[in-house]
Amino acid sequence: MKQEPTIQLCVKVPAHTAEQIKKLAAANNIGVAEQLRQFIERGLSVEGYSQNIDFIASIIRQELMAVYHLEDIKAVVEQQTNRIAKMHMKSGKIDAAAFFLLIKVLMNIAHEGTEDQFDQMLNEAVTLGVDYMQKKDFQINSFLQDTDNLRRLADKL
Repeated sequence: MKQEPTIQLCVKVPAHTAEQIKKLAAANNIGVAEQLRQFIERGLSVEGYSQNIDFIASIIRQELMAVYHLEDIKAVVEQQTNRIAKMHMKSGKIDAAAFFLLIKVLMNIAHEGTEDQFDQMLNEAVTLGVDYMQKKDFQINSFLQDTDNLRRLADKL
């Protein structure tokens, strides 16, 4: 195998850097020149690798854009978003219907108290509902599993 011609380079480094290179070369059982050659080769390969990654990423991006048109993706996402929004609206309507049905049932059953007492009970129930909706997802399970607290809250009504 034909050996590639070499060129000598002179490089100045701070004293502490030179000491670190000497220690590393000694630990690797190689000379300082060989250690520097390895550093240079690694540095050049990393730079080449970085350029290759950017080039490959641009090719992948180009191919994806050729297959998946951005406007098509936006249309699908918008369609699904609209579908989810409509589902939430349906859920909200049925929740509101159940809420008002519950109020009507309670009005028919609760003839014992005054109208002011009923209004206070309704106001406190709405306040508890708003408080519940403001809880974070991670708080909901423990809140619902604390039956003693749920009973105390219901008794306040």
